This record gives sequence, C-alpha cells and structure tokens, in this order.
Amino acid sequence: MSSSNQPTIIQKFASELFGTWALTLFGPASVVTLASILGGGPAALFGIGAAFGFIVMIMIYSLGHISGTHINPSVTIALATIGRFPWKDVGTYIGAQIVGAIIAALCLRGFYSPEIAVNVHYGSTLPGSGISDGLAVVIEIVLTMWLLFVIMGVAVDKRASPGWAGFVIGMIVACDIWIGGPLTGASMNFARSLAPALAAAMAGDVLPLTKLWIYLIGPIIGGIIGAALYEYIFKPSKS
Repeated sequence: MSSSNQPTIIQKFASELFGTWALTLFGPASVVTLASILGGGPAALFGIGAAFGFIVMIMIYSLGHISGTHINPSVTIALATIGRFPWKDVGTYIGAQIVGAIIAALCLRGFYSPEIAVNVHYGSTLPGSGISDGLAVVIEIVLTMWLLFVIMGVAVDKRASPGWAGFVIGMIVACDIWIGGPLTGASMNFARSLAPALAAAMAGDVLPLTKLWIYLIGPIIGGIIGAALYEYIFKPSKS
C-alpha cells in the first residue's frame, strides 16, 4: 500500500476516539440495563461479558484498519514499551481514548437517571465484597496480562491466521469479565473505568473516582507484562 493510502494521524485519533466512545458507552450501559433495569441475577454477568466482548469485536472489525483499535491506554502503553508502537503517537492515542471516554460519560449521564443507575454506579468498576484495593490491583494485573498476551498472539504477530483478531480479542475480554467481573469489575482499561466514574460523579456519587487509581496502575502493569511475555518468549516476526 502506498503511503498516500495510509491513515493520517487525525484519522487515527478519530478512530481511537470513536472506538473508545463505543466501548465505554455500550459496555457500562449493559451493566445499567442488565444489573439495574432488568434486575440482575446470574445471567446478567454473562450478558455483560458478552456485551463488552461484542462491542470490542465490532470496533476492531470496523476500525482496526485505521488505528489498530487499541481503545485502551494499557494496550497503547504496552505495545510502545516493547517497541511495537511508536512512542511519538502514544499521546495522540491516549488523548483520543480519554476524550472518547468523556463523551461516553456524558451520554451515560444523559441516558440514565440517578434513580436507575446510581445503585450500579453507572456501570463503574469497583472491588467486590472482600476484595482489598491491593488484591484488586493484582487481579487487574493478571486479567490485563491475558488480554495483551492474546492481542500479541492474534493481532500483532504476523504469523497469526488473518481475520480472527476481532473475534478472539472479544472473547478474551468476555472471559476476563466472566471471571473477574464480580471481583474487580474486570476493567483492564483505564478509559473503560473513567467513563462511568465520571457519569456517577455528575450524579453525586464520587466513590468510583476514589478507586480509579486501581484501574490505572493494574492494567498498565499487566499489559506490559502480557505483551513482554509473548514478545520475548515466542519472538513473533517483526516483518
């Protein structure tokens, strides 16, 4: 492909913004709908995991050819750390992801009244019952490690079978949520946690904001570990 056909940095910014907006709107909205409006129950966890997995898959297939569909600061930082993404573009990508999350926060606050959404904190991620903040960080490290390990295997390694990245990455997101959702909310993504935390704060619920540090530190560390494990154990082709 000639360089003139390559996406511009503005197009990449827009791609990350729209992709993150979709993820941080539809994902938390599924929590409000299934856990609050429809009353929750065991099936709600499956539905929430599926909703997150599907929206990630949809965005990858829709926008992956533009920006790679990171839609997650942990992905951007991890790939840059192991030399798979240029550091000069990290600020652009993370800036777009944060803007997308802020737009999603405004949508969540506008769509749902506090009476409907505040009991689930607008879909925020929080440590579950009996989970300390320190343990929550460790769980987020492990969950995000698996996410980046899979991303490396199906999307970054040029030896991977083409066409499967969106489906497989969506499935690891869903699996992480099915296991980690009751423990930490299974964020793996600071932007995912930021959007509903801001929406909740606009409704007077500041608890999720006080726990955001967990979902900044854990996913970044876990993402770097997962990407590095794949990169240096399996040595994927850089061609």
